[in-house]
Formats: sequence, structure tokens, C-alpha cells
Amino acid sequence: MKIIGTMPPPQHEAQNMLIARHPLIEGARFNTGARSPYPPLKTLEMLLEAIGEKDFWLDLKGRQLRIAKWAVPTYGDIELNHEIEINGPAKIIFRDGQSSLIIEAIGNKIYVEPDPPCAVGAGQAVNIHCDDLKIKGYFTEEDLAYIEAAKSLDFHNYMLSFVEEESDITGMIELDPNCQIVAKIESPKGLDFVDDVFPDYRDRVRLMAARDDLFTNIGDDKSLIFEALQKILWADPEAIVASRLLTSLQSNLAVSIQDMSDFKLMLDMGYQNFMLSDNLCYKREPFLAALDVIENSRHWIL
Repeated sequence: MKIIGTMPPPQHEAQNMLIARHPLIEGARFNTGARSPYPPLKTLEMLLEAIGEKDFWLDLKGRQLRIAKWAVPTYGDIELNHEIEINGPAKIIFRDGQSSLIIEAIGNKIYVEPDPPCAVGAGQAVNIHCDDLKIKGYFTEEDLAYIEAAKSLDFHNYMLSFVEEESDITGMIELDPNCQIVAKIESPKGLDFVDDVFPDYRDRVRLMAARDDLFTNIGDDKSLIFEALQKILWADPEAIVASRLLTSLQSNLAVSIQDMSDFKLMLDMGYQNFMLSDNLCYKREPFLAALDVIENSRHWIL
């Protein structure tokens, strides 16, 4: 079993050193959606120094939709990080599970009904459900800045969010010909990528079952998540499973039976590579509690 942590921005030196030095941690990623006070080059230099010889990945945002600016929709629009086109009914789902209909989309601005119950924050990830949704572009300006910083440091490991098309991979290769990629599968189009495109890129691409957004986007029949998780693992026996792991520890250091059962299910399904979320890794106590559960799972016998 291999465990990948999530490193907070580099100003959190003590937590980053705890993650980097823990014997159960094989490697870590940095979610570039997190706010660093430093430019990409310095951010990456500090994180690489902290992680040392362990594996490390830059988690780029790619196609993932995020709110670009704080917004109170009552007074107008919600601005996204990508321009979109929708054809037909569309619904936006916010991180707290609230949803609204999209009445109009103009470039990267949307107008919704009903308004969310509170203001929506910059950086918040969202999902849009629409039979014909087009998200324009893949890499964000911040992604491109981090890629340039990585290449200048001779670093080439990336996680790509919402991989759905071959051009997502070829675009990364054009930007960094030496890249090694973890493709995060988070949508039905991503599952099509697993079938149709991934076999041609096994030499430089691994898969990740990013369960949070994948579950949100899987469709009305949520039981399809099991087939999706199995498909990803069959395609790539070294696939990483992430999101919604041991979430009870974020608010209570006593793990829930649901979380224990879920972790055991992933083990029984055959997953051996696990990535812990920002919310588990950004604070000392939840992080250590999660690793205690994982260490004890080696002894679970049914």
C-alpha cells in the first residue's frame, strides 16, 4: 500500500515537514488551487526542498471549473475560470451540494436561478451538468506559470484535473516533452478517455479515480460509481484512488464505521495507491489520525 499526501502552501513549514518525514508517506502533491504567497518558482522550490527524495506531483487545475471571483449572485453574475457554452438545460452544483439552474452563460459569466443561499467564494470548485457543455481551453494561466517554473527546475511530474480528451495529454506533452502524468478521472467523458485514449499513453500516464467529482458527475444512478471505479483499476492496476477518504476525521478524530468500510472496500476492490485530501493533510491531528487508521487497516481480516 502506498499513501500520497497533500502538501499545503509552503508557508506552512511545520505541517509540510510532518508530511514529508512521515514513514507511511511515499510522496505528495501540491494542489495549485491552494493560495501560496510566493510566485510559482519559489513555491515549487520550497516544496521540493521539503519533500526531499520522495515522489512529488504538481496538481494542475486544467478543465476543472472554479469560481474566479467572490460573487453575490443577487447582484449579478458568477465569474468562472473558463469560458463555457451550454446548449439546453444546465445546472451548476456548488461544493456544499446546493445547485441552481443556469439561466444564461456569456463567456465566463453565468446567471443563475435560484441564487445560492450565500456568497460564493473565489477558488471554489463547481460542477456543471448539461447534455452539451463546452469548456473552452484546458490549461489556466496559473497552470502555465507553474509548468514553466517546473521545467526551469528540471521537474516534470504533473496531475491533470478533469482529463477527458486526447488533446489534454498531447497539450501537456507539447508544453513539457519530459512530462509524466497522472490523469484524474472525474466525469463520464473521463471514463470514455480510459477506454479510448489511455491505452496509447501507458508509458507516461497513470490514472486516478478522483471520487468526489466523479460521484457528482456520474449521473442520476449513483451506483454506477462502482463500475467506474472498477473500470479505472482494470485499465491501470497502479491507479490512485482519491477524494472522500476518511472524511469523518476532518471534524472528529474518531473514525466512522462508514469510512472504515469504504476504505476496506477500496482495498478489497484492489486499490493499493491512496491520496489523502487537503482537508486531512492541512492540520496535524486529522493527518496523523488518518495515518493511524491506514496503518491499522493492514491488520483488518474478514
